[in-house]
Amino acid sequence: MTRIVATLNVWSETWLEVMTAVLWQSAFLVGIGAAVALLLRRASPGVRFWLWQIVAIKLLLMPFWTMTASIPFLAGRTSEPIASFGEDSAPVVPALGVPGAPFRWDGLRFSFAGGAGESDSFWRALRDITWQSWLLAGYLVVIAMAALRLSWQHLRLARLLRQAIPAGPGLTTLVLELAGILSLRREPAAVLTRADCSFFVCGLRRPVVVVPQSLLASLDASQLRQVLLHELAHVKRRDLLWGWPVELARTVYFFHPLVHWVAYRLRLERELACDQHAMATSGQGAADYAHTLIQVLAGASEPATRK
Repeated sequence: MTRIVATLNVWSETWLEVMTAVLWQSAFLVGIGAAVALLLRRASPGVRFWLWQIVAIKLLLMPFWTMTASIPFLAGRTSEPIASFGEDSAPVVPALGVPGAPFRWDGLRFSFAGGAGESDSFWRALRDITWQSWLLAGYLVVIAMAALRLSWQHLRLARLLRQAIPAGPGLTTLVLELAGILSLRREPAAVLTRADCSFFVCGLRRPVVVVPQSLLASLDASQLRQVLLHELAHVKRRDLLWGWPVELARTVYFFHPLVHWVAYRLRLERELACDQHAMATSGQGAADYAHTLIQVLAGASEPATRK
């Protein structure tokens, strides 16, 4: 138990050194990205999107630049047998459940339940845990909770898709027509849902455009075309794939406000780039497209207003 605590303490110190280096290095990196984005303020949103995408990927890979320490537990391993019983070299097999019978596995010693000094040894080892180790434990708990949250969101999306119904022939034909205009490599499917949500697209292998029935009835043909072009632009740009680096960075650096700001900038430029695609393809002006966005936002918020 003491050896485990000592190894954990060494690992936590190394982890804290890496995180401290990441904090100031990432601030420097984001500052450079912000300066370059300011110089590119007149460029297209797609260019600025890739600028922040590069920043997000570098943030995600940053611990590998700073971590050079070897793993203490592996560095101290010897050629002892993997498991040996007893104090001398001859293996002694104790009776299971005998109080105080020692067990040694690769240098880690502990006792079977019932040892006289086991409780004291446990609390003594617990007191030896440093604050860095407790901090590392809390960090891992938050990461695990974030992973559970992503899993729960995936289950909710899967349930929504199971409850959705295939779109009618008119909407399906329109989606395929727009996919052809954008030269998409894979034909997307279209489904209708009764859920209170906005239009969105999902699916890495086979893209699916999810259309809420409440919003579908409030849009005319031109507005529906613009909204679908916006969603299909996400597919063309592979935003579903390129959105993962920044989400992983937000999960790993949940404590870092600048990482969340980078994620915000990335989402903003991504939406602006898709808006640019939709306006250029539909041939509508900025005023007409803005009216469509207002119509979609008003329709999406209407169910929540009535509650």
